[in-house]
Amino acid sequence: MVPTIEPIPVVPVEATSPNANQGLARDPEPPGIDEAPDLTEPRLQDTLDALMSLTSTSDALLSDETLDADNQPGKGKGLGDSRMAGPGGDGVVERVPRWQRWKFRFEPESLADYARWLDFYKIEIGVLGRDNRVHYAGHFSGGKPEVHVGDPRKETRGYAAPTDGPMPALTLRLARKANIAQHGSILLLFYPFDVESILWTMEKKYAGDRDVNTIRQTVFTVKRSGDRYEFEVVGQKYF
Repeated sequence: MVPTIEPIPVVPVEATSPNANQGLARDPEPPGIDEAPDLTEPRLQDTLDALMSLTSTSDALLSDETLDADNQPGKGKGLGDSRMAGPGGDGVVERVPRWQRWKFRFEPESLADYARWLDFYKIEIGVLGRDNRVHYAGHFSGGKPEVHVGDPRKETRGYAAPTDGPMPALTLRLARKANIAQHGSILLLFYPFDVESILWTMEKKYAGDRDVNTIRQTVFTVKRSGDRYEFEVVGQKYF
């Protein structure tokens, strides 16, 4: 059972730009694309664009260094940012989208332990396919994983990149076990709304009176107690 926590409203992220770059169009390539050749597969950008439109960002699975000032949107090869200036306010226009600023650090005891954590929170592994579809897998600890295919434009859940510690390798192993890894090279973890609400509440509580737009990164760890798993904020970085 997912641990209960008194939630605060999760404010939707609006498709606006905090800096109002007033460009001609959204840059079709994320900043730093030259440093990320694995994102240049044919037609894969179409899939990424569909997911990016849900979070109003043009960054995709880049390292933490891409959050530096020299790598902000509008300084690449694109035409700028067509989004109008946002209304501001806490949690409406997020300078760093949640999927990019939320980092998970989990040191599971085994692949089975990692699978149990995913199933505990109903988190699915999604492979962004070369066919511009998302290939999902879940329910790993119950025997044969359940798989399905979806349109990225219809995805409404939060997601994060497994980028820390053993998580990338374990995620890839589970994707191979579910026979979805061959569809693409980009893997994401899709989590339901109640998990996003928990993470948002914990982030806000840790930040105190800080505006969400001053948060550059929030790092969560996962702790196991018996058959339960709980998130804990272990650090934040600010602009």
